[in-house]
Amino acid sequence: MSSSQTPLKELITPPSSLIDAPLTPPPTNEKAFTQVPRVIALFKDIQAGRHTKQHPWIEFQLARGEYDEIERQLRRDEPLFGYVKDKIRYDYYGGSHRLVVRMPTGVHELFIDGVEDAIRSQLKAIRSGSDRAALFAQKVRPARSTEISFPHDDAQYPGVIIEVAYSQKKRLSRLVEDYLLDSDASVQVVVGLDIEYGKEGSRKATLLVWRAQIAHTTNGDELRVVREIADEAFRDDQGHPTNHPGLRLQLSDFACEELTQDAIRGEDREITVSSLELCQYIAVAEDKIRRQRALARHSILPGVKKRKRSETPPERMASDDEAKFAKQEERAAKRMADYDPDYEA
Repeated sequence: MSSSQTPLKELITPPSSLIDAPLTPPPTNEKAFTQVPRVIALFKDIQAGRHTKQHPWIEFQLARGEYDEIERQLRRDEPLFGYVKDKIRYDYYGGSHRLVVRMPTGVHELFIDGVEDAIRSQLKAIRSGSDRAALFAQKVRPARSTEISFPHDDAQYPGVIIEVAYSQKKRLSRLVEDYLLDSDASVQVVVGLDIEYGKEGSRKATLLVWRAQIAHTTNGDELRVVREIADEAFRDDQGHPTNHPGLRLQLSDFACEELTQDAIRGEDREITVSSLELCQYIAVAEDKIRRQRALARHSILPGVKKRKRSETPPERMASDDEAKFAKQEERAAKRMADYDPDYEA
């Protein structure tokens, strides 16, 4: 997990909250906190490298106050606390008390880098102009936490969020509702990218897109989540691009209507990542990971032992330092006594 500050400040508690967020008082009945030891154990397994073959998406349903107890216990273990803050990607959704821990694969990480770079390059090209669209685009910058998001400087929430689905579309759908509904549709669009490695022999990859819409019902108007693109393949089972148009976004998607209706009125722009480009990003990621596994390394002969330099324990070092300083003070006092007969040690 990236430890950078997630822009969904009111929806998600990012890793950096472990530093700044005030904790609630310890609960009087901690027996109800059944998930705390499981979460801490998972963090320790990841730190020790024992989580390599498990699923990259793990979800915990926490009780009220349980997240604060997790933070409290992490603070007591400084090495683990530092590792979690810097290395582990997770999100906490305060409204539903749900904690999601993610361990993206190398392919997913490199693929998402390619998609982010494609969108950022097009935004950069728009910024180079002198019209309203350029001025708007100059305030849109990518941010990375557990997802790609593109917040606008003047917006509380990012307009576009791109998630890797990890073949967990039902779970992702719940997160999409948090994004769209809890932000009152300030988040304009959520994109899911799914590489279906779970199916044997399949190299299929699909695209999902959600938006929020007002539905007029007999009970009044309701804000609902609508799946605009429903799991459509941009790469087939053999790994070839399909004829799907790919990812299509508008510049106006990158902030709420209050910021876009006047800022880019009549000057909206399309930002696209074609199926061919998406497939190329996956292929590059897969090839790089494949080559990393095949890189040459030196092998030592069987039976050769490895010996590292022994280190003096910190306690012993501290003790030796204190003894050394004590002797220096004793010598200094002796010199002062010899120099000044009135000196009292």
